[in-house]
Amino acid sequence: MSLNQLINTFSSVSSKKSFITTPIFYANGEPHLGHAYSGIIADIFNRFSLLLGVESKLITGTDEHGQKIANTALSRQQPIQEFVDETSESFQTLWPQLGIKPDVFIRTTSEDHKAHIQDLWKTLEKQNDIYLGHYSGNYCEACEQYYPERELINNNICPVHKRLVIDVEEQTYLFRLGKYRLALLEYYQKNPNVIVPQHFQKTIIKLLKSEQLDDLSISRINNKWGIEVPTNKAHSVYVWIDALFSYITAIHRISTDKTKIANTQHIIGKDILIFHAVYWPVFLLSLDLPLPEKLIVHGWWTIDGEKISKSNPATTLNPNIFAEQLTNDGLRYALIRQKPLYRDGNVVMSEFAELVNADLLNNFANLVKRNHTLIYTNFAGRITLEEVGELDQESSSCVYELTSYLDDILRAYLERDLHHVTRLINTLLSHLNSFFHHRAPWLVRKGQAVQKSKQTCLVVSNFIRELAWLLSPITPTLSQRIITELGNQPCSVLIQGEFVLEGIRVESANSHLQRIKAI
Repeated sequence: MSLNQLINTFSSVSSKKSFITTPIFYANGEPHLGHAYSGIIADIFNRFSLLLGVESKLITGTDEHGQKIANTALSRQQPIQEFVDETSESFQTLWPQLGIKPDVFIRTTSEDHKAHIQDLWKTLEKQNDIYLGHYSGNYCEACEQYYPERELINNNICPVHKRLVIDVEEQTYLFRLGKYRLALLEYYQKNPNVIVPQHFQKTIIKLLKSEQLDDLSISRINNKWGIEVPTNKAHSVYVWIDALFSYITAIHRISTDKTKIANTQHIIGKDILIFHAVYWPVFLLSLDLPLPEKLIVHGWWTIDGEKISKSNPATTLNPNIFAEQLTNDGLRYALIRQKPLYRDGNVVMSEFAELVNADLLNNFANLVKRNHTLIYTNFAGRITLEEVGELDQESSSCVYELTSYLDDILRAYLERDLHHVTRLINTLLSHLNSFFHHRAPWLVRKGQAVQKSKQTCLVVSNFIRELAWLLSPITPTLSQRIITELGNQPCSVLIQGEFVLEGIRVESANSHLQRIKAI
């Protein structure tokens, strides 16, 4: 598919309101780097959608019910509501500190959400998709999830939290999950690019083909910190139903049409794939609602090989520490540049600092500073197309060779491959630096032809403009400074659909990034 076809497909799918969501984060502790990673990825995709002219909204929030939260509050000798208020506030405070700009922050303790959950429960009951029964199995309290024995480590250890599971048998409401297995399987087979990367979708298809789905426990008995089952007050709604349907509660605050869930892209960690790729679409099928547009799955960050998790205090890092050391843009860039989204990565701060210094400072910000200083001091901050005339062979070749990178960068965004976006941008910048150094436009002060120097600076500034815009979803602060310095000239590949060489006006020539000190 050509680039224009990709852009048109993306824009037509998202021609009306579209939504990007983070997971609705479990509020049993303050946010850590894993939460920040999901939030940053979602914010990047939302900003990119806005660049394409899509009316995109970013949804995030906190999942505030469940026995685990009640127990945590009790251990801290704190009222539960006060505890979740403080925890939710810590997430809301963090987002702007990381350059994340949510449009809706949903809390599952909000009154409109509680009413929504109770209404949909009644609907499911009327359809005979849920019934009262008993469930027994291996239960991880940290996950608030039952596990089949085959998924456990040594038959008794949670694969996520590395804790002993407990054998639980209790009365519960069960959802007839198997009733929708074939419909979901058919959907994934007919729509091969719903889950990104695609190997996760293949895993789900294999699961749906290979075995029947057990009926799913969707309530807890005698758990007082949860949304009551409207027809049986001894039971509370399972926290995952509570959390998943908060996406629709959030959408409802912007649009009254629940079917807008079809215009939604969910950003999730791979540990909650089953909940979003099986349970969530089955619930939607049961309610005759459309399924989300995309499920973008990312890997984990580890500390000393251990997944970052609130349940493992040794791995819990405050994202502000990273942002303070690397800058907000530096943290956002390093998390994306260090590894493909779907892979796991190990946090090494010295490597993050090296990436930021090499790519954003040396390759980008320093080139901007040198080129714009030349334009500002030697050419009164302005170069017109008329002045430079027809480009010489070297300049024409540079424009021709580098223009294809701009198309590739857009394509990588549209294919949801942010790591490849950063690699392409850095490669283009390396070529642009080589062109700049080879042409040595600063020699205009020592007799180099003015036209040659102007052509060099014009070509470099035009690509700087395009890259500042294309990098802006990832590094919004740095990019905006550079865009402002160029008089807010728009990005030609986004506005006109192709790279267009234009005259340049430089408002100033500033240093936009400082070297990150060794960490």
